[in-house]
Amino acid sequence: MNRRDWLFIPAVVVPAAIAGGGAYAALAPQRDQALARAAELEARAATIQASAAKQQGDLTEAQRRIAGLNTRWVASGGGTNKKLMPDAAGNPTVTMLEVFSFDRNHAFCRVDDNAEAFVMPTFKMGNVTIPARSFFMAMKTTTIDAFDAREAGTGKSQVTMRGNLDCETEVNSATLKIGSRTVGEPASYEIVAVDGGVGGGSKGDTFAFTVFFDERLAPLNYAIFGPKFTFTGEMVEGEITIRNLASLAA
Repeated sequence: MNRRDWLFIPAVVVPAAIAGGGAYAALAPQRDQALARAAELEARAATIQASAAKQQGDLTEAQRRIAGLNTRWVASGGGTNKKLMPDAAGNPTVTMLEVFSFDRNHAFCRVDDNAEAFVMPTFKMGNVTIPARSFFMAMKTTTIDAFDAREAGTGKSQVTMRGNLDCETEVNSATLKIGSRTVGEPASYEIVAVDGGVGGGSKGDTFAFTVFFDERLAPLNYAIFGPKFTFTGEMVEGEITIRNLASLAA
């Protein structure tokens, strides 16, 4: 076959080629629509994937925060501790009531009055008889420098607080007046409160206020109570609540 034979195109082929090109042109809009739809679906898929990734991130952050609630605690309470002081014969028969209150930002413990005379065993002055209606003492925190709450076992929880306070102590009778109800002496303290469950003292709630007196800064209270004294007793009124945030959210 010579070169001229190669270039020979039967007449019937030309109309067929023209017809095929027309069909392709007719299908072009459908092709473009299909491509646009595919691009739209790909964009939507990308949006869905991004949304799913964000939701997973939000879920992970929420789980992290929920887990962190176990390490964050709330603690508060108030009530009355009863202790028995010595009478004139030295027997622990005289009731003294100490009222207390605390939370993350404050704590106090006070004795407003004594209905009966009692004998106070002091650190430097021996046994001192305190007449009826003559004793007052109030301890009020000025700082809370440490706050540590935790599980204490057997269904109990505990908080320990440390810092500084003012202690106002007054003995005022017809023949004796020492101290003041308004001018306090500084001291440091450690409070340990225990939550034994709903029901207060009968369920194991306790409140102990240990105070550390420096003789140079608190000479009166040092003479009475010594360098370290714990104010506590049987909790006969009130409630102490110490719980982590996770348990509150449950």
